[in-house]
Amino acid sequence: MWDRLARAGIPYTRPQGRPPKSAAALRRFLDPDGRLGGVRLKGASVLALAAGGGWDAAVFALLGADTYLADISAIQLRTARDLARKKGVSIRTARVDMSDLSRFPAESFDVVWHCHSLVFVRDVRKVFLEVGRVLKPGGTYLTSTMHPTTLRLYGRYTGDGWAPRTSYFDERAMPYSEDSDVTWQFGRIKVVAPTIEFGHTIETLVNGIAVAGMVVDGLWETSPGDFNLDATPGSDDHLETLFPAFIQIRARKL
Repeated sequence: MWDRLARAGIPYTRPQGRPPKSAAALRRFLDPDGRLGGVRLKGASVLALAAGGGWDAAVFALLGADTYLADISAIQLRTARDLARKKGVSIRTARVDMSDLSRFPAESFDVVWHCHSLVFVRDVRKVFLEVGRVLKPGGTYLTSTMHPTTLRLYGRYTGDGWAPRTSYFDERAMPYSEDSDVTWQFGRIKVVAPTIEFGHTIETLVNGIAVAGMVVDGLWETSPGDFNLDATPGSDDHLETLFPAFIQIRARKL
């Protein structure tokens, strides 16, 4: 499905924006909220996990990190390699399932940077165990994913409020209720790509990270629509002013 979306040029599979030149500005471009504040990147070994198609791996390399990019989509990996080459830096890439990072030795990365992709994983605990294995002692893991509450409410406005499509405690795949669930649309681009999504509870996320030998030292709930006061009532943009769209978690390996 991600190769299909990448071939169509859906924005999630393409680089957004243009990186600045100074090191400080590059860090803000990569990490605008400073979640990696205090983490040295120059000379660090970084795994950009499920970050194909974007700037992340190239920016880490521009900041002096020894960067490895792992993603399931060959097309998105090629996009990222091309970006890095145009910027005059080198990254290594691997086409892998994030639930199996066995090609990487234990304790081989100082930082694991994990973009919005846990929502597509059935068993996130496998991912966390793999991250805990490849992360060096004292290393930093930063992940973000769809907020499990809001995910259940998208497209479910009834006129009086939102009706969740499943119970919060039901971690099975989100059911498809209408054709729009399988159509990704951005502007004039429409692609039928029935990706499978899972709304993992905050309990599952935090405890899964802890079991993998990491300590959570930061958790944030955010929305791109926090200040979108002109959002149409009942729209997804309106929903994101009432509930967080994303959850970010930072952890350190013991």
